[in-house]
Amino acid sequence: MRHRRDGRKLGITATHRRAMLANMVTSLFRSERIETTLPKAKEARRLAERLITFARRGNAAAAAGAAEKKLAARRHVARIVQDSEVLRKLFDEIGPRFADRPGGYTRIMRLGSVRVGDGGSKAILELLKKDEEGRKKTESRKTYHKAEAQAGPAVKEKAAKPAEAVEKTASAEAASEAAAAPVEAAAEAKEAAKPKAPKAAAAPAKKAKAHKTEGEKKAKPKAAEKPKKSK
Repeated sequence: MRHRRDGRKLGITATHRRAMLANMVTSLFRSERIETTLPKAKEARRLAERLITFARRGNAAAAAGAAEKKLAARRHVARIVQDSEVLRKLFDEIGPRFADRPGGYTRIMRLGSVRVGDGGSKAILELLKKDEEGRKKTESRKTYHKAEAQAGPAVKEKAAKPAEAVEKTASAEAASEAAAAPVEAAAEAKEAAKPKAPKAAAAPAKKAKAHKTEGEKKAKPKAAEKPKKSK
């Protein structure tokens, strides 16, 4: 797993990559502007800004009276920048230029063209000037607005509206009940005026019919048994 193993391999071996980046950084400090491919420019920027930070800290330590820390920083940078003139320029000119800038010493500009042969995207890596500002972060397009709470009177008016609605519904229900009361009373009067049929007269007829059916069952002769067939 490649956990915490950042950086681009650039399709070359480790020794080749270290030598190439060292040469690119030396050329950047010498001319302050180089043209290369975009992936190589991004890798060279990481190394160049780290070396500039060493130069800044070494100069600050020397100003505070710790000259040995500046010497240690100079020897550390000399392992990568092996040109003495470029090393002197880094500590005497480039380091003091960015003394008050906490990082962001370089700029990458994409050229929009490709390299003939492999189609690699080309870019320019350059150092910033003394008072030049780096790339500013653009504001996000998304804007979020917090909903403001309404004032007290508006809330009271909203609370009063449901009470009015309840009163209106109650009055409407009372009016509908008052209108339906005469109709219900008339229907009850009609039902009371209808004559009811006597229920006691129907009972003897049912009993007589039941006795008759029982007598018929008793008088009914039994069916003659069929003779058994001889085998």
